[in-house]
Amino acid sequence: MIYQRLLNYFLIPMMLIICLNLTREHWQNFFNYEINVENFYTKFNKNLNSEISRINESDLLDREFTDKPGEELEQREKSRWVFLKLFTKPMELIQDFSKNQNKLPSEKLSLYLYSFYIGIFFFINFIMINRILVLFNCDSKNFQTNNSNIEKHQSIIFVFFTYLLLIIYINLGHFRGGEDNFSIVESLLLILGIFFVIQFDLYKNKLYFLLYLFCCMLILLVRESGIFLSGFYLVYYYFKYKKINFRLILIPLVAIIPYVIANFDIFKFYLHDGFILSSKAMDSQTTWHDLGNNFVGTAHALFYNFVIFFIPIIIFFRVKNRLQMIFLFFIILYFILLSFGSVLDHVSTRFMPGCLIIIYSYIGLQNINFKSI
Repeated sequence: MIYQRLLNYFLIPMMLIICLNLTREHWQNFFNYEINVENFYTKFNKNLNSEISRINESDLLDREFTDKPGEELEQREKSRWVFLKLFTKPMELIQDFSKNQNKLPSEKLSLYLYSFYIGIFFFINFIMINRILVLFNCDSKNFQTNNSNIEKHQSIIFVFFTYLLLIIYINLGHFRGGEDNFSIVESLLLILGIFFVIQFDLYKNKLYFLLYLFCCMLILLVRESGIFLSGFYLVYYYFKYKKINFRLILIPLVAIIPYVIANFDIFKFYLHDGFILSSKAMDSQTTWHDLGNNFVGTAHALFYNFVIFFIPIIIFFRVKNRLQMIFLFFIILYFILLSFGSVLDHVSTRFMPGCLIIIYSYIGLQNINFKSI
């Protein structure tokens, strides 16, 4: 027990510091060139102002679709306008506060504050992944393991180093590409929703189910791939109890209501090529169209954005592990969607399946499974 507390007191604050500083490190790592002309603080400040202006003054609320060459898939942000508007408000506060104080350089302060803002999402995600593993470890009535070599309190060690590896890879080891804020928030809501499902299934507290349903509604406003969360309880129930609960099919139907209300006026564009999905080649983006004329570049993108993530899936795979199969199912679903719904080299969109792979790997390492009913 003392060892567990020492680990928590040491590793959790350390991860908090890493998460809060992560975005600043990302900008220093990838934008610290031509420093004599313009340093990365100035570049960030210009980018943040541009992003705020783009969201507040763009055509997000213009409910029309214009097929513009070179802007394939960009206009699908119109379906995410609720999230973008809400997410931008703290960014505006950061800029206003930074400009109105005179103690520190405003450009430097704005990057630090923004890094703290994004870091909170990263850190809460880390905490919730660990909480899920603690549930698996501690509830011996519902979960079992035949691996007695690894002590249960070591889940925090496993999560610390695997999550650290994931966020370093996405943020520092490889340029994370576009849609990073979508991925960060979607990942957090995904993990929160999974936690609430497991809690509700174990303890039958209706509050957890309502929180799960709330996450299902919110995550769709962030990005359409969030629909997977609303199907998680259905799949979880099937693998645990070996039967289908047809009432759970209603969850996606309820979860999609806020999304429909927010976007019913642009549904007519959803089947247009280039709005939600695109079958065209994209300038300066790696897609399946590049496989023939740029095989090496496409293979490079596939390796760093797909193949490398399947290494732990293969290493930690357990035969006939029903609990692990749930997470494997959604990991594969995400990678299938990402291979066709986004460009191949946006590594930030691998954050959602990456978080699921951490849980999947721990289940395989400990060989945790549902207890036989």
